[in-house]
Amino acid sequence: MHKDKHVDGKKLISELESLLDEIHRYSDTINQYVITSTSDLQGNITSVSQAFCKISGYEEHELIGQNHSLLRHPDMPSELYQDLWKTIQSGETWEGEVKNKKKNGDAYWVNVHIDPIIDESDEITGYLAVRQDITDHKYIESLTVTDELTGAHNRRYYNQVLQPEIDRAKRDGRYLCFLMMDADNFKKYNDTYGHPAGDEVLKTIVSSTKSVFKRAGDYVFRLGGEEFAVLFRAMDQEQAFLVSEKCRQAIFDCNIEHSGNPPFQRLTLSMGLMVLEPKQSYIIEEIYKYADEALYKAKQNGRNRVEVHNTDEDIELF
Repeated sequence: MHKDKHVDGKKLISELESLLDEIHRYSDTINQYVITSTSDLQGNITSVSQAFCKISGYEEHELIGQNHSLLRHPDMPSELYQDLWKTIQSGETWEGEVKNKKKNGDAYWVNVHIDPIIDESDEITGYLAVRQDITDHKYIESLTVTDELTGAHNRRYYNQVLQPEIDRAKRDGRYLCFLMMDADNFKKYNDTYGHPAGDEVLKTIVSSTKSVFKRAGDYVFRLGGEEFAVLFRAMDQEQAFLVSEKCRQAIFDCNIEHSGNPPFQRLTLSMGLMVLEPKQSYIIEEIYKYADEALYKAKQNGRNRVEVHNTDEDIELF
């Protein structure tokens, strides 16, 4: 009987050692391949996996004690983080796609799943985040919504983001603005200077526009040919007009010769601006229609100008 107990004890110890080895192997696998971190109530990092270090480019000692905002990419809107904190502080799980910044400045995308860490007293003591690297997926996705020539978003992406942006602006009580832009007498430009030169002009229009509309949440589109658009938010109609006028002037100041565009003799843009008030409802098709009508009016009134469409009346601000 004593011998049997001794054998059973050795067997139990062996099974426990085997189980511990399996746990350690499992833990090592998670550490190496799962992008995880924990943080305190203020978002300061308390632990990270080696996979987290690998994707971010930071060493563990460089991350511990730092706030997660260290990895925040400037392209991400502040509203996303406001929603994130509101959700997890209420004890709920938050999940979403986040663009982060590596130590060397490169960008990477992750799908993030954040859960509150709750103690025996049902108090939140911190947060656990598990991430999945979706950088390659986002890159492939970007190819389907990006204009190959200029790097602007394409019409497909415009169709995807317009309604969500309308909903977000209404929720935040902000004015959403749709600015349509068209290069004046562009066919004559191509006829005079050639299509390769015309392609370079289209690239310049996008780069110049992005230099003005560079906030997170600003979208620059090439809708087709020499027609472009910008979706952005503003405090009111006056601010929307002023930033649109700044964009028009930026193109004018490029001083690109265009002999077929009198009286300016340089490349100019005509623009139509539609400002959506947060308390009103709009039909998607009408937004494009109204902005296009304002653009046509800018052409009629001499080109190289911004015209604003108002649902009550058309107004000129200059």
